[in-house]
Amino acid sequence: MRMWMALGLLLVSTWVQAGGVGAVRKQVEMSMLVKGEISVDASGKVVDLRIDRPEQLPAGVVSFVQAQVPTWAFEPVTVDGSAVGVRNRMRLLAVAKKDDAGGYELRLQAVSFHPLERNAGFDVVKDSMPPPRYPVSLARAGASGSVFLLLRVGRDGKVQEAFAEQVNLRSLATENVMQKVRDGFAQSAVSAARRWTFTPPTQGPLASADYWTVRTTVDYLLDLDTFQYGKWVAYVPGPRQTADWVDQELAKQSPETLVGGETYALTEGELRLLTPLGSGS
Repeated sequence: MRMWMALGLLLVSTWVQAGGVGAVRKQVEMSMLVKGEISVDASGKVVDLRIDRPEQLPAGVVSFVQAQVPTWAFEPVTVDGSAVGVRNRMRLLAVAKKDDAGGYELRLQAVSFHPLERNAGFDVVKDSMPPPRYPVSLARAGASGSVFLLLRVGRDGKVQEAFAEQVNLRSLATENVMQKVRDGFAQSAVSAARRWTFTPPTQGPLASADYWTVRTTVDYLLDLDTFQYGKWVAYVPGPRQTADWVDQELAKQSPETLVGGETYALTEGELRLLTPLGSGS
């Protein structure tokens, strides 16, 4: 299935230089967040899929997700030594990229799973997260993007470490200029995050941990860039890094399914996908 779609243009601002932009333009992707719920039986097989508000999504994206997800296999979830069925909230990032024939290849690039609900006191809950100021020079230049953060939260609820694992930009420039923009957004987000506070869990298996790893995102967006469910977002993905204090197995899930300051803790117990996220068509 080839995806033909009307795509929005990336903002080309005054800091774009004449040379080197063509190579960066080839990195441009279009993404769309798809939300829903998934049920997996005791063997790790998908038995049910529900997509949120499918009428707001392109029909091609809905049919693509409905064809891909049922083929997935998961690591069985065990409780007290016995495999059990699980239903989780699911987020998918569908990505379209222009191919050599002038069409668009669609693939599922990122996925995350979370319990439908937890009892009060079982989660790390955000307390105070005042957003950072938009760096003045970047705002004047028309630069925008999203910083995906990893936070190490101590038992007092304060952020001990903050690390920018990825910065996606929604503006085009040369590689060198874009790296400076990424660095500027990352420094701003990390500086703000060090002042944030959370309420630690008081019950369940997380309550006794020495610290908790929390994922969140800081969006630096212009008025026309605000997130809307069912709309494509044009961006240039940044390189992904990880902090040495993070459990690498827990950090495998991509952070790109987060939007608008959402947070979640990296914990054991969520569904673990065994099937690689492959290419579509």
